[in-house]
Amino acid sequence: MADSSNRLQTLIAYYLAQNYPSVLPSFLSASHTAPPDLTQPPKPDLKTLVEDYISEQLVKDLGHVEIDEDMEPATDGSWRGWSNKDIVKVSLAPEVTLQGVRRSIEGISAMNLLTVGAERVPRRMFDTTTASYSATYTPSIITTSVDKTVRIIDYNTGEVDGILEPHKAAVLSFALHPQNPRYLLTGSMDGTTVLTDLITSEPLQTFKSTKFVVRVAFSPDGHFMATCSYDHHIVVYAANGSAVPPPLDEDDIPLDDTDDLLLASEPTLRYHQVHRIKVDSNPEAILFHPESTWLMYTLRSSHLLYYARLPSSDNTISEIKDWEIRTKSFNPHPMDNHVSFSILNMALHPSKKIVACQTGDHRGNTGERILLYGIEPEDTERLAVLWTGSEGDDFVLPRMSWLPDGSGLITTTPNGYLNLISLSGENRSSVKIHGAVNLGQASSEVVRDCTVVTTEEGDWEVVSVGYDRQVRISR
Repeated sequence: MADSSNRLQTLIAYYLAQNYPSVLPSFLSASHTAPPDLTQPPKPDLKTLVEDYISEQLVKDLGHVEIDEDMEPATDGSWRGWSNKDIVKVSLAPEVTLQGVRRSIEGISAMNLLTVGAERVPRRMFDTTTASYSATYTPSIITTSVDKTVRIIDYNTGEVDGILEPHKAAVLSFALHPQNPRYLLTGSMDGTTVLTDLITSEPLQTFKSTKFVVRVAFSPDGHFMATCSYDHHIVVYAANGSAVPPPLDEDDIPLDDTDDLLLASEPTLRYHQVHRIKVDSNPEAILFHPESTWLMYTLRSSHLLYYARLPSSDNTISEIKDWEIRTKSFNPHPMDNHVSFSILNMALHPSKKIVACQTGDHRGNTGERILLYGIEPEDTERLAVLWTGSEGDDFVLPRMSWLPDGSGLITTTPNGYLNLISLSGENRSSVKIHGAVNLGQASSEVVRDCTVVTTEEGDWEVVSVGYDRQVRISR
């Protein structure tokens, strides 16, 4: 054992003498090791031993890796074994169409509705009949409006379950935390981003920008959140602590059987700024990579998709510096720097392997389109171009949502229609959903946002909002 220890100390001493001579005297003194004979290098030396060990470990690790390309594509919805080119060949079943409005929810707001999402919103109530707390996650529609409010609507009944007013101007974007949906993030025309606790309806933090906050997002692992503002900044924040409280111990008061620790604990999650990206024009879309390794963003008057590397504790990606920016071009030729459109919206495919990039701000008479790319920075090949059939509007940003099986997209229009587009580029359905119906001259046909929802029966339907101040549920 002593021989092994002496051998190791000799290896270290020789390595230090060759690479860090100023450190050598301290090591020799502390380890009681004789100075190395530089004319007699050890074989193998310390660097070779370490490299051999790393190579051996790599071989062992690769022995357990399954390569997607060698796998038969899974049919269980996991998308295992699917290549990007396989995914864009998925066909929209011939019988699938968008036919019209199934039901409307009216009287939500006296002003234009701006965004919509469908989530299971948490509630925690005290039941006086059983003297116990009850936690539920109710299927809900969340809308934001020019009237500064966020409304939570029961998906099944259409009743408004809650109204929040975290801002002093129109709310432009929102997101729920992926691990604990009690945390709601909103961005507004008042230049603020607010983190709100949905259980208490109280704001927890307010972050300030100098112009409109047009997008907010949480990373899939919940550690980061990001905002983008027309003050030409994209800001990334990191969590202080976890959104998921620790398990109860024997000294804690036990929970009621109908309660949930996620909702019963104090809302301790907070965020602090860790990075600020100054950009040259208005940022329009942000999207976190599904593995929370990159923040993707697009800008007005830019032909590039930008990737900002997020800090990670994973040593396997240490060759990429924190916050390093990478780009890929939306133009077919990598040397083409011409800007003929802007990417105003992005949506992640259900496989999490492809991103849909929706255009607008066109130069010339070309219409809107959706460009499909692989999610990774090195996936520079354009996989497909889907023409939406819409000419676009200088004052209305386009929006889209994937079908649950990834075979097509629903897109909005400024003239009241929703379009169903297949991955082959077929405009399968174009149906008038929104428009003025006895709402006065102030009404409009603009469809502002949409989201596709999987129903309890396993089908899907579209929830959309617009400047007619209506929530429409269509299929």
